[in-house]
Amino acid sequence: MKDSRSTKGQRRRSIARRTTIAVGAAVAAAVALTSCSLSPSASGSDSNTLTVAIWKGYGADLPWVATDFKKETGATLKFQYIDSESNELQLVSKANGAIDVALPNIQYIGQGIDQGIFHELDTSKLTNYNDLYSDFSGRKEIRKDGKLYGVPWTWGSTGLFFDGSKVTPTPDSLSVLWDPKYKGQIALIDDATVLVPITAMYLGEDPQNPDMAKVTPALQKLKDNAKLLYSSTDDLAKGIASGAIVAGIANSDGIGGLVAGNAPGTANFRYEITKEGAVGWIDNWAIAAKTKNLDLAYKWLNYMTGKDFLTKWANTPADSSPAPANKSVVASLEPATLDRLQANPDKISSLALQLPQPADRLQSWVDAWTQVKAGS
Repeated sequence: MKDSRSTKGQRRRSIARRTTIAVGAAVAAAVALTSCSLSPSASGSDSNTLTVAIWKGYGADLPWVATDFKKETGATLKFQYIDSESNELQLVSKANGAIDVALPNIQYIGQGIDQGIFHELDTSKLTNYNDLYSDFSGRKEIRKDGKLYGVPWTWGSTGLFFDGSKVTPTPDSLSVLWDPKYKGQIALIDDATVLVPITAMYLGEDPQNPDMAKVTPALQKLKDNAKLLYSSTDDLAKGIASGAIVAGIANSDGIGGLVAGNAPGTANFRYEITKEGAVGWIDNWAIAAKTKNLDLAYKWLNYMTGKDFLTKWANTPADSSPAPANKSVVASLEPATLDRLQANPDKISSLALQLPQPADRLQSWVDAWTQVKAGS
């Protein structure tokens, strides 16, 4: 499935990306894109060229990055764009060294580690490793047998947004989404892997393994309150601009980008991680096991996780940076920037991370949401 976002920096958080998890390895086997036929001679085996598998418009391919990286290392960058996490793993697997680095989400990196497509990392070569939040760098999902395979880069959440001029009093709970007062004015991401955990948190259930007998009826009530089910930031932007939406569920960087860009109708909109929490994600850099440019790959990881790049990205609202995983960078940002990025470290513990789940559990979430939408 193609990522349908057109707003710079938000395309990677598409619904297509998330819903691929429900079919797991089956999707990976089914995807057969021409970009999988990379060969080392065609894409980056040159020791002075680094090939990066990345979501289009997601920080790494900003126009100034290639210039800065070449100035720092003398190397040229090439980008291999992905359209799903499963596609990314397949590309790295089939590239045979033609891809040097990739950006697997914490949900998927374990699959790549088990497949042997990622290189074990030496923390002594990672110059920013000690500046990363231990909540992220210490995750078991980026390790196997005590060895590290991923470096946390960015994080974010999916939770409540609202129009402060129309939703009163200021909400601190997800319950506002179920409030009959706002029936027909709610926008929901059309994604079971977000809405099921959100509903579970609202009910006080375990968001990783909720009781679907309790979640499904509440999910039906949530859907009945909705005006808009959307699958792209563009769709959400149109709904807000129409004046029909007063609250909903959105990605922190998605709604933050709209507000920072003064999108029509967003003047009084805010994003909030409520007392119940929000769904969270972490993106991690990994080096391909068969890279021919290991030293250069480490330089890329250090550049991407370093203060110069992350600070510049964070301080440019139009480029829609998520929250940095580098705590030193976060500490240097202005309060207004922290608020825009939703980068407050105090909120990390409130996140229900999108983690690897059994395929049958995820399928039950998708089935429940599909039935709710069908009205059955």
